[in-house]
Amino acid sequence: MIKMVKLETDEIDFKIACMLKKNARLSYKAIGEKVCLSASSVYERIKKMEEKEVIKNYGTDINWDKFGYAIHAFILLKEDKMLDQLPDFLMKRDEIFNCWMVSGEYDYMLEIYVANSNKLRDLFDYLYYKVGRTWTFLVMDDLFYSAAKDEGKPSSRIEPATFADE
Repeated sequence: MIKMVKLETDEIDFKIACMLKKNARLSYKAIGEKVCLSASSVYERIKKMEEKEVIKNYGTDINWDKFGYAIHAFILLKEDKMLDQLPDFLMKRDEIFNCWMVSGEYDYMLEIYVANSNKLRDLFDYLYYKVGRTWTFLVMDDLFYSAAKDEGKPSSRIEPATFADE
């Protein structure tokens, strides 16, 4: 069972956020029916969550392999050559889809998509020259998506949240 951790919002906001996480295309009316609110009340709550950056964005899960990006990987970077500098240059690389600052031995984690092993090697060379050490994890399969697909479910990646009062 999933439970709300942070109390900046209330239980209804949490339920709305969970529904939008599962399907960002739900109508205000459909959400309202699940949380016993009018569509206009749901709209107001969602607007407030957007303003407070509780809802940061609405996304689409894209299969980049269909566009020729056959390799999906996560790369840990150790800032050996750029001590205490935010690696803004990483945002300029098309292969890098996301970047997180992480704790532990490494400083950053990149999510990358490349077309082939030559492009991956080029990126490694670039990262080693600019930043330092790397540690790479190749993604073999998206297990949540594959499990949902095997069960004949739509492209939703997660099961609907169950709440304590249901």
